[in-house]
Amino acid sequence: MAIASFQGKRDILVHQLRQAILSGQYRVGDRLRQADVAQRYGVSATPVREALRILEAQGLVRHEPHRGVTVADLAGSFDQVYRLREALECLAVEIAVERMTDERAARLFQIVQVVEKAIADGDDEARHQAHTEFHLFLYAGCGFPALVELVKLVWNQFPWDELLTLPGLTSAQDHREIAALAAARNPKAAAERLRRHLDTVRLALAATRDSQPGRESTNGTERSA
Repeated sequence: MAIASFQGKRDILVHQLRQAILSGQYRVGDRLRQADVAQRYGVSATPVREALRILEAQGLVRHEPHRGVTVADLAGSFDQVYRLREALECLAVEIAVERMTDERAARLFQIVQVVEKAIADGDDEARHQAHTEFHLFLYAGCGFPALVELVKLVWNQFPWDELLTLPGLTSAQDHREIAALAAARNPKAAAERLRRHLDTVRLALAATRDSQPGRESTNGTERSA
C-alpha cells in the first residue's frame, strides 16, 4: 500500500506497532528506539515520534528516564478500561433492548451478516467497520446520547479494535447471539452475553501476554524478566 502523506504514515505505523505489541512481537519492557523502529518499518523519525506519543497516551508504551520508550505492562490499564466498558456498555445494551423494535433488530442481524462475510473473506478492515457499527447501532437504541458518548470516550483510551485479530475470539458468533437476545427483548440476557463477550476479549489478551517470552508466573503472580 502506498503511503501518501505524513498523517497516513503515522496512522499506519501506530496500527503496526499496536499489532506488534498486542501479539507479543515486542515484550513487556522492550525498548523501542526511534532509529530501530524507523528502520524496521521503513519510515522517517517524525512519524515514529508521533506514533510513540499516541501509544504512550493509550498506555501501550511508557517513557522511562535513562531508558527511553519501553513496552508497558498492559495488565492494569487493560483491566481498568474493560471494567469501564463492561459497566457502560452493558447498561447501554440493557436500556436499548428494553426499547428494541423489529426494524432495529432486523438491522442488527444485517450487520452481523456483514461481520460474518468479512471474516470469511479475510477482510479485517471490513470486519472492524461492521463490528464498530454493530456496537454503536445497538447502543444508540438506548436513547441516552451522553451514555453513548462515554462509551466512545472509553474506547479511545485503548485500541480495543486491534484485539479483533487475536486468536481465541469468536466475534461473529458472539454478536449473532447478542442480536438474537436483543430481538427476543431480553435485556438482562443480552447484557450478560455482552459481558461474556468482553471477558473473551480480556482473556485473549491475557493469554497473549502470558505467552510472551520474558514473562513467567510465580505463585500466580506475573513478573517481567
